[in-house]
Amino acid sequence: MKANAPLRVMAVLAALVLPFAATPAVGASPVVRAQAGPVNCGGQSDAIRIGVSPGASIGSLSPADLDRELTLAKAAGAFAVRLDIDWSAIESTRGAFDWSRTDRVIDAVVAHGMCPHGIIAYTPRWARVAAAVNDSHSRPANPSTYAAFAKTVVQRYQNRIKIWEVWNEPNIVTFFKPVPDVTAYSALLRAAYTAIKQVQPGSTVLVGGMAPSEDTNGNIAGTSFLSKMYAQGSNKYFDAFNVHPYTWPYLPNDPSTASWNTAMKMWSMRDTMVAGGDSGKQIWITEFGAPTGTNPNSVSEQVQSDSIGIVLDAVLGNDWLGPAYVYSLRDAGSDTADTEQNFGLVRRDWTPKIAYGRVDAYAAEHSAP
Repeated sequence: MKANAPLRVMAVLAALVLPFAATPAVGASPVVRAQAGPVNCGGQSDAIRIGVSPGASIGSLSPADLDRELTLAKAAGAFAVRLDIDWSAIESTRGAFDWSRTDRVIDAVVAHGMCPHGIIAYTPRWARVAAAVNDSHSRPANPSTYAAFAKTVVQRYQNRIKIWEVWNEPNIVTFFKPVPDVTAYSALLRAAYTAIKQVQPGSTVLVGGMAPSEDTNGNIAGTSFLSKMYAQGSNKYFDAFNVHPYTWPYLPNDPSTASWNTAMKMWSMRDTMVAGGDSGKQIWITEFGAPTGTNPNSVSEQVQSDSIGIVLDAVLGNDWLGPAYVYSLRDAGSDTADTEQNFGLVRRDWTPKIAYGRVDAYAAEHSAP
């Protein structure tokens, strides 16, 4: 660590410790606030914008539950909903496309007055790299094949989607099998960015959100991933970088976690971007949050709310941070011991947690369409 690193950590902590927005009473009924005009789905904005990242399960919701979930998102002030455009489901057989599930969800998001945000990801078996042919989270064998699918997607949805994300968490083994590879991802990004911009020049193309990780077990830390992208010149092929700054069960401003804390590392990422001539590009946060429940690694509902509030206040105080998407909107299940089922702002029975009120109040005070 450099000699001035403690001062740097103190500055980052100061940026992460701003007053929280007031929180309405638990259980308060959400009210859909009137919009001043059409929602802004563009890339850069002077407004503070909050999105939601509900996870893949949104595609399997009943029409009634989908409507209810999107109504809650809109009521909380969300401008966008981040959605999987799952290549493995849409084109499971080469050349044969099934858009029904994706169309339904995208149309519903638009009908609720929000922006769909498309993650183009997940490889069908016929297009996977040979070393991970049995896993849908395998990277594609050929970037041009992926880019051709991306172009088809954008041609279909260009009047409904303006925000595109090239893959999800490509820096960890879970989502970029057989192992993360910056060169391989950069080739994917370059091909997809070029294809997307040919169809939709005014779109916003994001790097796939960086998962919280260190340089261990085949995974690549977001800071390392970004530095290597700049070294390879790949920064020419994204409009914004993208991070998932989870820190649970710790708070994002816990000084004891500074050596690995992804939320704090965003400042180092910003330095890399400025040094690379990209001071005008933002870092988006397309997933963040914390799970409640009974698992030892879960947090209380109050800590979940505080964790979300700290990140939102950091966005408020730093204009180089772009929109922030809470993961997730509703608990995915009722097993309180399973962390993955308990990230929601509302419980499985639709009752709001404390964090829902915090997000709602924050959006009411600070955001705009």
